[in-house]
Amino acid sequence: MIRVEGHRIRRVFGAEGDFTVVPDKDIGTAYIKPAAEKQAFSVFVADDAGRTWKLLLSVSDGPSDTIVIKGGGESGNGRSWRDMARNQAIKRVLLALDSSDETDMASRTTNEVVPLWNEAMFVLVKVVDGPLRGEKYMLTNTSDKPMVIDERELYRRGVVAVSVERQQLDPAETTAVYVITEGG
Repeated sequence: MIRVEGHRIRRVFGAEGDFTVVPDKDIGTAYIKPAAEKQAFSVFVADDAGRTWKLLLSVSDGPSDTIVIKGGGESGNGRSWRDMARNQAIKRVLLALDSSDETDMASRTTNEVVPLWNEAMFVLVKVVDGPLRGEKYMLTNTSDKPMVIDERELYRRGVVAVSVERQQLDPAETTAVYVITEGG
């Protein structure tokens, strides 16, 4: 069971087929049942205050656990406002990376092959510079088998956000990958 302290869960979502959700609308909680073959999976939980959390859950052989997300409330420290401003900045960089139009952010196009995996071609195609640096890559499955992309494999020191447009690629298919880092 998952619940948000002091709030009701509005939505639980993630990769299709990783888990099923049974909501308890009366008390605003949700029950998660993982797919049998998954050892770990990501779940996004949104509450009625508009906040969203990403949880990385692992499956264990034992009794079920209750996960309580402590929302932190609106304390005087302004943390939730800083988090919202940071999330807005991340969204601005992501939109600038995806836009073909001129933006107010310094950006440049490139065509640099970056070694990633043997069965993939990973090409850096656009960079947005600023307090947050955005990188847009095109990832192509060069193998003869379907490829599943796990965003966690793309994290490195300084990365604050990773987004993969399509997480499953058939042979020769391509998807956009966005990586946002701090500290230029």
